[in-house]
Amino acid sequence: MNGEGSYVWWKHGVMCEIYPRSYYDSNGDGSGDLQGITAKLDYIADLGIDGIWLGPVNASPMVDTGYDVADYRTINPLFGSMADFDELLQKAHGHGIHIIMDMVANHTSDQHSWFRESRSSRDNPKRDWYIWHDGKRGRPPSNWKAAVGGGVWQWDKTTKQYYLHSFFKEQPDLNWRNPAVRQEIYDTMRFWLDKGVDGFRCDVLNYFLKDDQWRDNPFSLAAGPFNGFQKHLYTRNQPGMYDILREMRAVLDGYKDRMMVGEVFVAEEGPAMAAAYMGEEGELAHLSFEFSLVFSKWGAHKFSDALDDWYALIPPKGWPCNVLSNHDQPRAVTRYAAGEDTVKRAKVLAALLLTLRGTPFLYYGEEIAMPNSKITRKDVMDTVGKMYWPIVKGRDGERSPMQWNGGPNAGFSEARPWLPLNDDYSETNVEAQLQEPTSVLNFYRRLTALRREKQSLQMGSFEKSPSHKNIMSYRRVYQNERLYVMLNFSANRLSHTCTPAGRWSVLLGTQRSAGTAIGKENFEVYPYEVLVLEKDK
Repeated sequence: MNGEGSYVWWKHGVMCEIYPRSYYDSNGDGSGDLQGITAKLDYIADLGIDGIWLGPVNASPMVDTGYDVADYRTINPLFGSMADFDELLQKAHGHGIHIIMDMVANHTSDQHSWFRESRSSRDNPKRDWYIWHDGKRGRPPSNWKAAVGGGVWQWDKTTKQYYLHSFFKEQPDLNWRNPAVRQEIYDTMRFWLDKGVDGFRCDVLNYFLKDDQWRDNPFSLAAGPFNGFQKHLYTRNQPGMYDILREMRAVLDGYKDRMMVGEVFVAEEGPAMAAAYMGEEGELAHLSFEFSLVFSKWGAHKFSDALDDWYALIPPKGWPCNVLSNHDQPRAVTRYAAGEDTVKRAKVLAALLLTLRGTPFLYYGEEIAMPNSKITRKDVMDTVGKMYWPIVKGRDGERSPMQWNGGPNAGFSEARPWLPLNDDYSETNVEAQLQEPTSVLNFYRRLTALRREKQSLQMGSFEKSPSHKNIMSYRRVYQNERLYVMLNFSANRLSHTCTPAGRWSVLLGTQRSAGTAIGKENFEVYPYEVLVLEKDK
């Protein structure tokens, strides 16, 4: 494949986010680890995964489950050693699987040596590595609110200044206006790239810079209570961010076939901001997460409208990525497929994610239709849940252990898991679904296999068919290969006609066998039916 059709792993492959503490426990301590992921590489490869986004594994006191880094160049002993990481990287590459690390560079842990030095005195050389301020008339310098509620300014008794934290007070923000900070982060990127890491998922990428005049954010009812009812006009998406992205991109471009995907927090700004972080010429982030599908309501027209808005904003040289679940949001099955039709709806979601234009990102367990687990107050590990229970119960439910089999602890660990298992693990698990031909897991495997076989699903154009309130349909076209995808989001039998008219054959379906012909006339669509058709030549 040459030219336009050149295969690029991060564009045309299938990615999977793995939350390391919840994937597989290799040493019986109740927490997943790096050796546990290595042990499951055969399964990951058979699932058709081309890249793993690995949640944070750096040294951390785990106030925010690893998103509070205490040392960027070491591995948290909870997950293993650097030797374990090197082995995972080597063996993943041996399976043709790439590794994307979580780069948490907006802030560090307050236990990081940099911050310990920074807060030790006002004249410490690393004082300016973080954001410090005297305040105004005995009060914080601005009205800025943290993303987890409360203010961003924390008073430090030792040096009698405020430091800024966009999230928890244990996560002080780095000062990205300081060239030494930038250089240290870029050198850290090179440290991991030199090891062979294939890319980075950049946490809260658009938070790096803050207004240096400390202007107050305006009131916004729509922003909600945990954003302090304010529009974050001066605390994210600041002038100069694209210059930083160009510098980060230059680091990656110094290596072959590396990438970065940005988490662009866009609660108020919408998908246009996520698109902007790719750059008009595709020169900034390779990919940018946009969460319209995550926040959409169930329904063909709802998903269709969200995709229309997103695709229309992507720059000509940009490339979309698509996601339905992650470690911060309730699982897609819980949001969209709870109840009697879970399996049918889960297959509709699977087909949507894996046949759209763009890079699909699965979330571990999504392939077996894992729901959120039920968390009681005594089970809460997430600091958000500890702070706001019962109004907000935290993110533990979507981070529950992977369900490998119906045995003790779902085959995840020999010990009691660090979070409660789902109640349904005896039925919803990998072992059981591998043995059931029509399971959600085997449907995902068929979809990823078809995606690898058909270039139109990897790199073809995306052409919407006339809309229907319950059916979403579109064509994927690449050179002489023409596919048609039809997804019925309803529990009703409906009438549908493929466009353009002609003879189509089933490549993959939930209610029809491969090879079944679909003719010119209207045909009856079954409840929650999925069809991937190919135009007969």
